[in-house]
Amino acid sequence: MPAPVPPVEAPSAVDSSEVYRAVQGSDAFQEIKRSYRAFVLPVSGAFLGWYLLYVAAQAGAPGLMRSQVAGPVNVAWLLGLLQFASTFLLTWLYARNARTKRDRAALGLRWDTQDQLR
Repeated sequence: MPAPVPPVEAPSAVDSSEVYRAVQGSDAFQEIKRSYRAFVLPVSGAFLGWYLLYVAAQAGAPGLMRSQVAGPVNVAWLLGLLQFASTFLLTWLYARNARTKRDRAALGLRWDTQDQLR
């Protein structure tokens, strides 16, 4: 019976971690993160505020929320539907922002990283 072959460590395992650490510390990567945060944090805060305003209005001003707007549609229904509309709008804005501001830079950084790992 032949002797078992010991597992061989891949010599590039340490190299790849160093490459990824270098990429993480690079100015290009930091700019991509900064651009992401500059969009996501304010928009998330605004959407959360809009949602909490809707919930607070439901709890604090039920008479206002029952006010008829058009036919059977009252203020509560209108604001609830606007919640959905704002969700779709923000999703579209995020995708457009990512496509125009971050995707090309991230793809370039990815290609550079892959070249360093070969």
